[in-house]
Amino acid sequence: MNTSPLPRVVGLAYDADSAEALPSIVLKAAGPITEELLAQTLRRDGPRIVRDATLLEQLYRLPVDAAIDPSLFELVAALLAHVIAVNERIGNESRS
Repeated sequence: MNTSPLPRVVGLAYDADSAEALPSIVLKAAGPITEELLAQTLRRDGPRIVRDATLLEQLYRLPVDAAIDPSLFELVAALLAHVIAVNERIGNESRS
């Protein structure tokens, strides 16, 4: 009997151009579809993947289209800062 938990994924979106925008949940998946979503993301220049089990646990509890709870702002801010830095590094490497 397999007792390992199903793989899960949560997708976030953030509109930096909107002064009132908060990061929000735009995708949630569990099970085999999760592996396919991750594989598709890795095959193209898609959203960045960050693996953080603690953040996943907190975000997965929220419904799709929910704004991020203020108690998670610090974690999500760190995540977004990481993604922005990776995007800038990739952009600089592609221009070289």
